[in-house]
Amino acid sequence: MKNLERRIKSYMKKVWKAFNKMEMRVLPGNVAFFFVLALIPITTITLTIASSFSISLNSVISFIKDVLPDEAGKIIVDIISGKGFDESIGTFNILAFFVATNGTYAIINASNTLYKVDKSDALRERIKSIILLLILILLIVFLIIVPVLGGTILNQIKDNDIIEKIKVIYHIFKWPFTFFMILTTLKLIYTIAPSKRIASCTTTYGALFTTTCWTIATAIFSYYLKYFADYNVIYGNLSSIIILMMWVYIISYVFVMGIAINSVNLKEDK
Repeated sequence: MKNLERRIKSYMKKVWKAFNKMEMRVLPGNVAFFFVLALIPITTITLTIASSFSISLNSVISFIKDVLPDEAGKIIVDIISGKGFDESIGTFNILAFFVATNGTYAIINASNTLYKVDKSDALRERIKSIILLLILILLIVFLIIVPVLGGTILNQIKDNDIIEKIKVIYHIFKWPFTFFMILTTLKLIYTIAPSKRIASCTTTYGALFTTTCWTIATAIFSYYLKYFADYNVIYGNLSSIIILMMWVYIISYVFVMGIAINSVNLKEDK
């Protein structure tokens, strides 16, 4: 028992030391900056892909409002509201895709910094950033289809005993399954991102930490904005942009903390 306590204390000290690295003061802001730049292109690309699944714009807007804090989601909704889907991926969507890869490229750079990777192949990292972006987009599409549209789809099916049982199962496992999918996707991103080979098992704690903290942080931030903050008085129409940037910085900081935890786990595994 004492040995276990010592190991836990030793591990927590290493994690705390990783959180206090100089890089942790810079990397979250770097990731947040590029993620803000990538947010609109990612939304545009998601809309285009969603159209191939016959998902309506209203469903995407509903998803954004459910996931993002009200004011943070408002700026995204304002941009895409009233616009239909572009069935063909035109020049703008192609450019948007490559702009969005800057966000995932920042994730790769953050991972390399915390894992102390000195040498890396720039071309290989760019290709990897495209793969990571595709993974993120597929996750967003999944989140739109399952948690948001799953109930609507089931309600449109003619009721019978089997459908009723499926509905009960769906409502019980909808959020646990969604949590699992986010966790699995983060594990995959954390495993692929560094420019060095790492075992997937070493990314479990970081992915679990990030998934849990994202959920809690977004809920707390939404509650704070709803009942306490009133930025409109000071900033007016700029408040939505400021709140969006604050929210992105929070989730970026948590994401980088997850990488730091994984870097500690890699050393422990060795």
